[in-house]
Amino acid sequence: MFEKLGATLADLPDTTVHIIGFPTSQQLSQSQNLQLHPHTDKPFGRLSPQRITAPVRILFKLLQLKPRLLIITTHELLGVALLSKLLTGCRLVYDIQENYFFNIWFTRSFPVVIRQVLASAVRFKEYIGKPFIDYYFLAEKGYVHELRFGRPYLVVENKLPQRLALQYRRKVSGNTRLIFSGTLAVTTGVLQAIELAEQLHRVNNAVTLTIIGNCLSENFVSVLKRKAQTHPFISLKASIYPIAHDQILEALSQADAGIIIYPPNPSTASSIPTKLYEYLAVGLPVIIRHNEGSHKLVNELHAGVVLSTDLRPESLLHALTQRAKQAQNPSIYWESIENELVAAVKRLTD
Repeated sequence: MFEKLGATLADLPDTTVHIIGFPTSQQLSQSQNLQLHPHTDKPFGRLSPQRITAPVRILFKLLQLKPRLLIITTHELLGVALLSKLLTGCRLVYDIQENYFFNIWFTRSFPVVIRQVLASAVRFKEYIGKPFIDYYFLAEKGYVHELRFGRPYLVVENKLPQRLALQYRRKVSGNTRLIFSGTLAVTTGVLQAIELAEQLHRVNNAVTLTIIGNCLSENFVSVLKRKAQTHPFISLKASIYPIAHDQILEALSQADAGIIIYPPNPSTASSIPTKLYEYLAVGLPVIIRHNEGSHKLVNELHAGVVLSTDLRPESLLHALTQRAKQAQNPSIYWESIENELVAAVKRLTD
């Protein structure tokens, strides 16, 4: 919200952007045109009672600010957004970061019956709210087909701004420092990343794996800690709270290759992961097994290795060396979408 949407929209003439969200440990440069409003003093877990009261606090802040345009980035604020629209007359954009229905239904975060109820409730809210929503931002091209209710829309992929890419450009040269970043869960493939790192470490004991990201399950954090204790070549930084983005980018700048291995799951079947764009932007070669769209992007840019069933560890390490220099393409940066984004916002606010 800050580095991408906020920074872009704050550059518009006579515009002030207010961002309401979780507090962050990252030092962010606010200005008269770009202001942060943490809705709580410190982060809280997903089962905290504050998750219930947060929408109320956000609603009061919205009534105080009276925005002309309101962009929400989670289904949990749909009710608040509709009330705000009715009370202030603002235009409303639903920025869909994930297919929440799939994420709940096809993962094991909750027992089967509970997740079916929760997933259905989310989709019900999205359909009920549709008449009140003026526009949709979709974080994935695949959502155009998965989320038929999301019309009219603009695909706004989570690419890294070029200024950040240059700041955190890969600083090392080699093929042994591996990294897995982002959400840590069974569905995001962190266990497969550990298994791959084990195979490569047996071939070359200089191979290390850094795991950095947030994990919604304390039990799964414990699983990862046990893995790290068993394998000293694994460095783990996992938290149930979001980790500051600059810490993740700094870790990328110190790595040799990023691992992206998604187990087959409908919740991620059509995604182009945010971390893929981040790896590409900072010049980090990629080891990937995901979907056709992701593989095509990596192959077109000669940016890494698409895993196959017969690829040997020795060959993989050698291939990473060959991918140390990748083609740079303006389409991988956030700036490639800015003009369309600004045009859409101007139409909504004119």
